[in-house]
Amino acid sequence: MKLLPWLILGLLLALLGGFGWQLLREQDGLLVLQWGDKVISMRAEVAALFWLAITAMALVLLALIRLPFRAVRRYSRRLARERLGNGLLALQQGRPERAEHLLSLAARRSIIDRVPALLHAIAAAKSAGLVERLRTHRIALAKLDPMTAALEQSSAWLEEGRTLEALASLDTVAARTTLPPAGVLLRAEALARQGRADEALPTIARLRSERGTDAAVLSALETRLAETSLADAQEAGTLLIRWKGLPPSLRAQSTVLTAFAARASSLHVEAQAAQALADALDAQWDESVALALGELPGFAGDERLARAEAWLVARSTSPALLLTLARLCMRKDLPAKAEAFFHRAIAQGAGGAAWEGLGDLMASLNDSRAAVAYANALRVVRAEMPLSFPGRGIRERIGDAAAGEERDEFGHPRLPAP
Repeated sequence: MKLLPWLILGLLLALLGGFGWQLLREQDGLLVLQWGDKVISMRAEVAALFWLAITAMALVLLALIRLPFRAVRRYSRRLARERLGNGLLALQQGRPERAEHLLSLAARRSIIDRVPALLHAIAAAKSAGLVERLRTHRIALAKLDPMTAALEQSSAWLEEGRTLEALASLDTVAARTTLPPAGVLLRAEALARQGRADEALPTIARLRSERGTDAAVLSALETRLAETSLADAQEAGTLLIRWKGLPPSLRAQSTVLTAFAARASSLHVEAQAAQALADALDAQWDESVALALGELPGFAGDERLARAEAWLVARSTSPALLLTLARLCMRKDLPAKAEAFFHRAIAQGAGGAAWEGLGDLMASLNDSRAAVAYANALRVVRAEMPLSFPGRGIRERIGDAAAGEERDEFGHPRLPAP
């Protein structure tokens, strides 16, 4: 405590003592004490002073008796904090056994820092492979802070692949109290691994209101959960319900769109997936979404070819669109157009997928050039120069690589990409 408060307190006590003395002097009080045959008499003010002196001496004596104990307690606390700091330093330096020893001593002596010391002792014991010490620290942590112990144990179970135990532990804690953000993230991960990602998505959305949460991490997790939720759908109706239940921001992401398309293809709801992909491409162009549009199987009333040809006016150099057009023409039994689009896609950098598609087309036509196309698909994967394709002269190759003029929103032509 600073000096000024002590001075103010002393002045107040002196003032109160002065008033008390004046009040006692105005009285003619007499205090008489009799102990057996002895009789002691004194004036009231003297007796009051005597009593105050005895009280002060008792307090001073009590403080002197407590002084060594307080000194030992302060020393123990300081030693525990030093061990905690040295243990954390040893853990950071890659000496887990020494770190575990120091941190366990800190947790044993410390009063305030026991939970952090035990948490880091658990991490050190895990790194050092000290199984028995790890179990001991976890039991001690569970007695001090059950929620923190449950979060730590659940995280360890998830790392070991024991999803059911982790989810049961987190649900037990959630039944008693509100889970902190770390607990919500762990529970979302456990639900996703159990095929229940659709249940975890709403909890992640509620975390956005928490201060200090990393928005980028939450967005990445939310995207991954949306993809997992769509991929885990076992029925077409469930898939469509989950898709429509996603917020527009998630439905506009390319990875979520491609996950929806892949699962829709397996559950035979290609029409809805094609519509969703086409609408997304109208709103914002994405090469991976355009490629996924061409990978969908055919269906009744398929109008993807006409829609893709309409995009070709503005996207004549898009390798994904050209490859999609080639595949759609192949499904529509238009081999000449499919071959032309395959060659254009190859010239624009579609790579091995375009060569493989061309090989499939040639094989379906019993054309011997299929072997060259398949060989080139392998050579492109190996980063080797492809072989010259028979029947394609210099004029055809120039035409394949030709790029249409692209203009920006002001009508000015864009320079071709290098």
